[in-house]
Amino acid sequence: MRMLHNNVLVTEAKQESKSAGGIILTKDIDKAVKPSVVLGSSVAVATAHPELSIGTEVYLDWKESMPITVNGEKAAIVHINNIKAIL
Repeated sequence: MRMLHNNVLVTEAKQESKSAGGIILTKDIDKAVKPSVVLGSSVAVATAHPELSIGTEVYLDWKESMPITVNGEKAAIVHINNIKAIL
C-alpha cells in the first residue's frame, strides 16, 4: 500500500503487560491515548518529516484516523497534522 499526499499508515503499538517492577497491567489508563507505530508514509511526508520513518512510535489523535485492514492486520490512515508527538 502506498500513501498519498500527507497521509501516514499506522498500527497500534504492542504494549508490555508487566511494569518494570513486575506488576501486571490489565488496562490502559486512557484507551484514547495509546502509542502507534508508523507502517508507511507518502513521499511528501517522508521528505518533509524524515523522523517519521517506518517503525517510529508516535502519538496521534485516534478519533481523526480512518481504520482499515492491511494484510489481515488492523491499521489506520491518519493525516500528518493529527500526529501529535514522536517518541
